[in-house]
Amino acid sequence: MPSTSTKIVTPEAVVLEVDAAGLASRVLAALIDVMAQAFVLNSLFFVMSIVGTSLGAGNRTAMVVVAVVVYFALIVAWPTTWEVVTRGRSLGKMALGLRVVTVEGAPIRFRHALVRGLIGFIEIQLSAGVIALLVAMGSRRFRRLGDHLAGTVVVRERMSAGLTGRAVRFQPHPAWEPWAARLDATRLAPEHYRLVRNYLLRAGDLAPEVSNRLGAEILATVFERLGVSPSAMTGALAWGPTVPLAAVAAAYQRRFDRVTADSGAPAPPRSMYAA
Repeated sequence: MPSTSTKIVTPEAVVLEVDAAGLASRVLAALIDVMAQAFVLNSLFFVMSIVGTSLGAGNRTAMVVVAVVVYFALIVAWPTTWEVVTRGRSLGKMALGLRVVTVEGAPIRFRHALVRGLIGFIEIQLSAGVIALLVAMGSRRFRRLGDHLAGTVVVRERMSAGLTGRAVRFQPHPAWEPWAARLDATRLAPEHYRLVRNYLLRAGDLAPEVSNRLGAEILATVFERLGVSPSAMTGALAWGPTVPLAAVAAAYQRRFDRVTADSGAPAPPRSMYAA
């Protein structure tokens, strides 16, 4: 499936390159989702028709009302629930290796998924996908109307090595090695790792003040996800954001080799420069 390399601009005006989903892969993912919804709807309506027949003609009006409510609820709630629970994915996106993220590259929240679901009912269901297709064709990143209104973009998770230019194996600072070894990196979503990785690869090219400010924001987001206490941020930042983030990246890479049994995030080491 064709895709296109695109750039996401962080709140600090730093450009991070990601692999945006191509139009063909988005259409195929949408078809898979629509077929799954149709199967569930047909199954529900089949059961409801049997129940309605057994209840008699007097209750058919109530059954029609219930059927309409179920239809609209499933059409909107289905994609919204999937994207909230799976952090930006659906059945179709899982099959194609896609994920929805914000235009800043962060994981989507409920409000993003809800807007996408509501607008998707209009541009995908009511228009048979015509509106979504036309808007996406006119967008450089193939964003449909729901993406524009929600501030989201669909990216590929299965990134090729050539996209970032080189494969990198991160190694933590010796003082952070025990912390990285105990860290439960399974709490991180792929987009968190990509954000950390892209920052680490670009940090040396940024102005020091921009690099530190951006790194601190990314570290705060990652620490919150990992369950590290906010008070630990001060000590971690005393090392500079690249040191703890490199430890996080190393722990994430190692999770494919083994899964730690420690469910809590350990306290990061104190810097020799910390008060």
